Amino acid sequence: MNLLLLAVGLTLLASPQARHWGPQDPNFNETLVSGNWFSAALASNQPQLVKEARARRVFINHIQVTPRALRFHLFQKINGVCVPATMTANKTKRKFRYLLQYFGQNRVFLEKVDPKSYVIICTHHKARGRETVVVTLLSKCQGLARPPCPHRGQPPTPKGRV
Repeated sequence: MNLLLLAVGLTLLASPQARHWGPQDPNFNETLVSGNWFSAALASNQPQLVKEARARRVFINHIQVTPRALRFHLFQKINGVCVPATMTANKTKRKFRYLLQYFGQNRVFLEKVDPKSYVIICTHHKARGRETVVVTLLSKCQGLARPPCPHRGQPPTPKGRV
């Protein structure tokens, strides 16, 4: 299932100008994406940006939906330490489209959603005439990926100590 969802994300990367329709259920309620999530996979048309030590490599662990925005609670590795952060993507007039300020302006799209198992988010960033696309697969199941920040920013407890 993880491979299939990542394939969908990679297909989105193949066409950065593709239309973003969002969830196809006309009755879909954005508040259903609220809750705890695990970053299962990342893909980009510029793979160097999502490598382990890069600043744009973030690990979303909770999404909070407000009337005007999506608030992402996440961890970011800085100098090998997981640091908690919050980013807010503001709603636009288009359904399932948000604007996020992070290294400039980003357009964030909710692509595919099954609130009980996964969310696919596509982010577009334009800078210096070049467009970067990052597709993020979030899962309700932690087992899909090794936790990037297992100690949530805290150093691991030495063996034998509690």
